[in-house]
Amino acid sequence: MNPSIRGEHTMQREQIKSGILAGFFVIVIAVALGSLPGSPLFSTPMPPQQQPTFSGGNGPLNVSAQLVQDKIFSGGDGTASLSLTMAADDVFAPDNGQTLPVDMVIVLDQSGSMRGQKLDYAKQAILTLLSRLGETDRFALLGYADHVWTYAALNNVTATQRQHLHRLISNLSAGGNTNLGGGLQQGIAALLNAPRQGHVEKVILISDGLANRGIIAPEALGSMASLAVEEEFAVSTVGVGHDFNEQVMTTIADRGAGNYYYLAHPSTFAEIFRQEFESSQTVAARAVEITLALPDGISLLNASGYPITTTPHHATVHPGDLLSGQTRTFYLTLQLPTHAETSYTFSDISVRYLHQGTTYTATLADPFQIACVPNPDDALSSIDQRRWEEKVLQEDFNALREQVAVDLKAGKQEEALQRIDQYHTQQQIMNSEVGSATVATHLDEELEELRDFVEQTFSGSPQAVEQQQKANAKALQYEGYKERRAKN
Repeated sequence: MNPSIRGEHTMQREQIKSGILAGFFVIVIAVALGSLPGSPLFSTPMPPQQQPTFSGGNGPLNVSAQLVQDKIFSGGDGTASLSLTMAADDVFAPDNGQTLPVDMVIVLDQSGSMRGQKLDYAKQAILTLLSRLGETDRFALLGYADHVWTYAALNNVTATQRQHLHRLISNLSAGGNTNLGGGLQQGIAALLNAPRQGHVEKVILISDGLANRGIIAPEALGSMASLAVEEEFAVSTVGVGHDFNEQVMTTIADRGAGNYYYLAHPSTFAEIFRQEFESSQTVAARAVEITLALPDGISLLNASGYPITTTPHHATVHPGDLLSGQTRTFYLTLQLPTHAETSYTFSDISVRYLHQGTTYTATLADPFQIACVPNPDDALSSIDQRRWEEKVLQEDFNALREQVAVDLKAGKQEEALQRIDQYHTQQQIMNSEVGSATVATHLDEELEELRDFVEQTFSGSPQAVEQQQKANAKALQYEGYKERRAKN
C-alpha cells in the first residue's frame, strides 16, 4: 500500500473515534429475521449476541426488539438508532374466502393534463376494481379539477349500483386546473359522513400534476390527511407521470397512514388498485401506533422517514397497517446526551393497533440500556455485525437514495455525487472496524450503480436531461421510500 494512502486511512479511522463515529454509532433494537450472507473481513472478535425480547399483547401482532450496540461515545453527537420489528400472524386466508369488508373512496384527478391515456387507463382500472368488490364492500367516487364533484356517495356495491357506476365512469372527461386539496378534503368527508360499519376504510387520491387551486401548501395538505390517524382510516396516494410533486404525495400518504405509489405510465393503474383492495381485505393490524417513552434529555429525531408526534417524554409514530402474515421493521434515530458517563434506560416501548374492531397493545417486556462510555473502542466492540448490516442496507442506503433524488430534481449533479462519496467514506471507515462482507459488497456495487444513475440523468440534450431529472428523481425517491419504510 502507498504510505500516503496508509497514513490517510489511519487518520480517517482516528477521526471516527474522535468524532465521526460518534454520530454513526448504531444502537439497533431489532428482531432476528435470519442472518444476512457474508463473513467478517477481519478477525476482530464480535460481542455475544443479545437475546431479543418479545411481546404479543394477546393479539395477532408479535413485537420483538433487541439491542445491537449498547454503548455510545462520550463527547460525540449522541445519535443512536433503534430498530423495531412487528410480525403479524396469518389470520386471513383469501383463497378460502376469509377476508374483511372494505370501504374504498377513489378521488380522481380530472384536470386537463389527465386528458387522453391517463384518464382512459384510470377509468378502466376503476371499472376493474368495481368488478372485484362484493356486496359487503362499499365504494365512493369523486373527481376534481377547478371544482370537486361527488359522483357516487359511499354505498354497497350491489349489482344495480355497479351498473350505475359503470355508466357514470364511462362518461368521465378531463379539463381545468388541479384543486387537489379540495378533492382530498371532500374524499375524506365522503368516508366520515357515511355510517361507520367497522370496515377497513381507505381513501385513494390520484394526481398527475401540481396543486394549483384551493389549498396548495404541502404542510396544510399533510395536516388534512392526518385526520386519518385520529379517525382510524388510511389515505393512500397515486402520482402519475412526471409532473406531480412526489414530496407532497408522500407527505399525504405518510400523514394519512397509507401508501404512496409512483406510476411512470398509467397502464399500471389497475395493478395499484388491485394491490390496495387486496391488502385492505387482509389487514391484520390497522391504525398501528408506536409509542416510545423518552427519558429526560432524549428525543426522537427520525423514524424511517415517517412523521413523528412528540409530547413531553413521549414520541409517537404511525407507520400504517400490517397485513396478515407480514413482517415490517422500522429504524428510529434517537438523540442522547453525551456530556457524562452514564446509562440510559428505555422501559416503555409499546405498539397499539386495531384487529377486527378490538384494540390491542403490545408492550416490550424488558427494558434496554444504552451506556455512554469514555473509550470509543468500547463502543465499537459492542456492535453486533449482523444487526448493523441490516440498518445500513435498509435505513442508511435508502435515506441516501431519497436525498440524492432531491438533488436530481433540483439539477444538483455535483452535490448528488458528493453525497454518495461522503456516504461511501463514512460507511467504509465504519466497516473497517465492524468487518462486514455484505456491507463491503454493497459499497462496491450498489453505490457504483447509484453513481452511474446520477451520471446518466445528466447526459444528453438539455430537453432530454430535463425529462430525465423528473423521471429519475421520482423513480429513485420511490424505491427509497418503499424500502426504507418496509413497504415491499
